[in-house]
Amino acid sequence: MKNRDRFFSQLFRICSCCLAIWLGSLTLALGQAAMEDHDPDFGEEQDIGLANDPLEPMNRVFFHFNDKLYFWVLKPTSQGYAYFVAEDVRLCVRSFLKNLLAPVRIVNNLLQGKVANSGIETARFVINSTLGIAGLADPAQHEFGLSPKPEDLGQTLGVYGLKEGLYICWPFFGPSTVRDTIGLAGDFFLSPVSYFAWSEPGLGVTVQVGREVNNTSLVLGDYENFKEAAIEPYIALRDAYRQHRNKKISDADVGADSVFSSSFDRI
Repeated sequence: MKNRDRFFSQLFRICSCCLAIWLGSLTLALGQAAMEDHDPDFGEEQDIGLANDPLEPMNRVFFHFNDKLYFWVLKPTSQGYAYFVAEDVRLCVRSFLKNLLAPVRIVNNLLQGKVANSGIETARFVINSTLGIAGLADPAQHEFGLSPKPEDLGQTLGVYGLKEGLYICWPFFGPSTVRDTIGLAGDFFLSPVSYFAWSEPGLGVTVQVGREVNNTSLVLGDYENFKEAAIEPYIALRDAYRQHRNKKISDADVGADSVFSSSFDRI
């Protein structure tokens, strides 16, 4: 009985938090409704403007920290993991973890008024959780043609008109903005994985680290190629992230737009 009451209490806090964020972002959107629309013509790149980066000295420190963390820890760990675990298994692990994050996509599609997409994500979750054996496979897409509809709270806030704010490069988490940081915090409460962090902090950290190692093992070499091709890696990463997120908010097709698509998309 106590566990059930605790569950409903946590659920109420989550819903209240999401509602507060939604109402706040809607207010900001209404306040900016009179602003001129600058959508690009067909075939043109959307202008993301100059980066608002007054924290650049600190951001560069964290960028170099993340860079060393990748080459000294994450890359060798992922290489060892990839050596012992077959790619098919790693793909199943990625699919399983993405399936767990379905509530994030379902709610944010609904908040953006994309009711059909929210229904598709719900159907994908049900199909993949059953026929896909807890999400280890993706029959919803391969057998039923239901493609993923990824949306997060950062995108939702952008749709409501909230500007990106300051650019921030977080240690461990990488590139972000004020808007996306708020969104990431909000999505935390919608993620079932977060309950591991609340009830079993050690297990929650293990799941998050395992997810990062597994995902990195599937894109080894991308970061190295990107860094080698960039004249100024810090600026290139900052601009690539902002461009990618801007396209996601405007529902533009990102495709292979960035080698960091898998890293930027945390859901």
